[in-house]
Amino acid sequence: MKLPAIQFYPGDWHKDQGVQALDLAQRGAWFELLLMMHDSDERGVLLVNGQPMPDAVIARRLGLDNQTANQILTTLLDYGVVSRRESDGALFCRRMVKDEKLRRVRTAAGKKGGNPNLLNQKPNQTPTIGDKQIPTPSFSTSLTTSIIEGEAADAAPPAPTAEKSESKEKKSSGSPPYRMSRIKRGWAGGGAPTLADVQAYAADQHPGSPDAQTEAAAFHDHYESNGWRVSGKTPMADWRAAFRGWMRRRLQFQAAGPHGTSQAAPPARARTAPKPTDPTRWS
Repeated sequence: MKLPAIQFYPGDWHKDQGVQALDLAQRGAWFELLLMMHDSDERGVLLVNGQPMPDAVIARRLGLDNQTANQILTTLLDYGVVSRRESDGALFCRRMVKDEKLRRVRTAAGKKGGNPNLLNQKPNQTPTIGDKQIPTPSFSTSLTTSIIEGEAADAAPPAPTAEKSESKEKKSSGSPPYRMSRIKRGWAGGGAPTLADVQAYAADQHPGSPDAQTEAAAFHDHYESNGWRVSGKTPMADWRAAFRGWMRRRLQFQAAGPHGTSQAAPPARARTAPKPTDPTRWS
């Protein structure tokens, strides 16, 4: 099957010591060889009609004379960029051959369904039960890595732990519709007070104040409407301390008066002078 694109990693190309040792012409020739190997009958191996491509044909395909092409091929072999197969002497790219094998394994697994339930992934599964399906490997990540048979099937994906499953169950359950209960439970002041609680505390703190009950009702209505949050954001930690601060600020406001302790009423805004009647002075 002809693949429409070649798998190429620029980072691996720049990190490969053999490729970086080549000059620009040699790198270009190597890339052309990669394209020919990709379109070969056996992907990754330089073949023509099922036979190793002769050096003369390689030189003609690269647009070089035989001597220059042979020098480039010798350099590629010496630096370990390209390899020559011992069975028939065909040139091949180790990375491309390995990727092709992995692609075939993944294709075969996909035709079988690739059901993840067939893997040994259940947390409570008996350890003596073996895997029913070998997980498919991923693609290789190095240009010059040697082919290691079966390296991708050494380990199955890790099984999800019981803690993760419990956290997922908690997330799926959702948060309670009324969040006030969670706020009240964390208060140091004993929970959200009722109006009677605030009034009783006001009478205990200010027994001689005739306005204590009125302020207690105003305090309760204000924070009840804000969800018992300070400035509408932070949950209140202690409503008794908040009420004492409320009363202290009330006394300060009463002592300051409508315009503060030492400030007079702001003066009226001065009127702008009318425009002169002389048109020559308008500009």
